[in-house]
Amino acid sequence: MVRNGDNTYQAIVHAVRVKHSLVEPFTPKDVRRVAPGWPYPRYFSYLANNCSDNQPLGKALFVRVARGRYILSD
Repeated sequence: MVRNGDNTYQAIVHAVRVKHSLVEPFTPKDVRRVAPGWPYPRYFSYLANNCSDNQPLGKALFVRVARGRYILSD
């Protein structure tokens, strides 16, 4: 499967809420395990670019709770 932002987010949500194979707070390394297919540095930028520090509150997919640690934005 070709990895993109939409199916990566779906894989993260599924791993956290359904399969419980990803525990919050998670790191880019954890996300790489449940959604492989990207170069390793891209996981860092994906999480950072889509967190509440860099997106308006209604659009953020993640909340940064510590350096390199994220939870889903509900």
